Amino acid sequence: MSDIRIPLATSLFVVVLSAYVKTTSPSLPGGDSGELIQIAAELGVAHPPGYPTWTLIAHAFSWLPLGGEVAWRINLSSAVCGALASAFLAAAVAEWRGCAWTGLIAGGAFAFAPLVWDYAVQAEVFALNNLCNALLLLLLVRFARTPSLSNGCAGAWAIGLGLTNQHTIIFFCVPYAIWALIVGRRQLVSARAFGWLCLAGLIGLAPYAYLVLAGGPDAAWGSWGEQRSLSGWLTHVLRRDYGTFRLANTASTTDAEFMLRLQRYVEAVPSELPPLGAPLLLVGLGVSLASAQMRTLGCVLAAAYVFYIGVFLYLSNLPASSSFYLQV
Repeated sequence: MSDIRIPLATSLFVVVLSAYVKTTSPSLPGGDSGELIQIAAELGVAHPPGYPTWTLIAHAFSWLPLGGEVAWRINLSSAVCGALASAFLAAAVAEWRGCAWTGLIAGGAFAFAPLVWDYAVQAEVFALNNLCNALLLLLLVRFARTPSLSNGCAGAWAIGLGLTNQHTIIFFCVPYAIWALIVGRRQLVSARAFGWLCLAGLIGLAPYAYLVLAGGPDAAWGSWGEQRSLSGWLTHVLRRDYGTFRLANTASTTDAEFMLRLQRYVEAVPSELPPLGAPLLLVGLGVSLASAQMRTLGCVLAAAYVFYIGVFLYLSNLPASSSFYLQV
């Protein structure tokens, strides 16, 4: 990036982080946060798939020489990841559109969307997932500008790293990877290039080795599963206890409630966007598809979004007819 893009993205990071820090939970939030905070503080193994990258980052934050409880310091890790996600998103949109101010609006609108903000101030894995997705988008834009093996390997590494936090990121990565292989077929489609891409992806997946080191009979109290054997490690990483291709180990409602889940999702989106978020979304979609400069990547992003929503809602087997499960 050049001109004012870096200063604007940096300024956005500072503003967003300031707002997040002021609203970060001072102690123990609800949901999975209690388990995650204990696991991060004691270097244990979280529930499947283990979230090793989040655990290591959160543990590092637990040692910061700052006031407040350990829980607050671990909650702070989400605030930093969330603020970085907004800055990376701003950088990606600015580079894609060729306008730093457009990037600033996109990054700011995302950062202050209610649900994004909510999970950026507590010990949860979602802020890190947002950061991984924003990084992927930035790398995708750069690959679109300069298709090369090095840029492809950077994307493969980011995909691997993202998969060590939340598996759902794969629903974005599949359309990205297919498009990259088509556009960059001269650079990426060869035995040598494939080897480098696989190596980069494996390096991204390397944090999963942490489960072997932290698991076993001497694992920290509260740790899940048994990861010292190959079968135990695969069971944990692939979420076999929950159902690898299901959201939870409950009775399946995949076919019966798919349309209901889709309806509930569409109904919920406006309330989860910041003020004027819906009009901005529609304008951004229209511009990205109408502009010759942006159209190709705009179609890829739209396809990735539709693919993500369709597959995720299809596999999410929790009953959307229940208000309790609907929030999940």
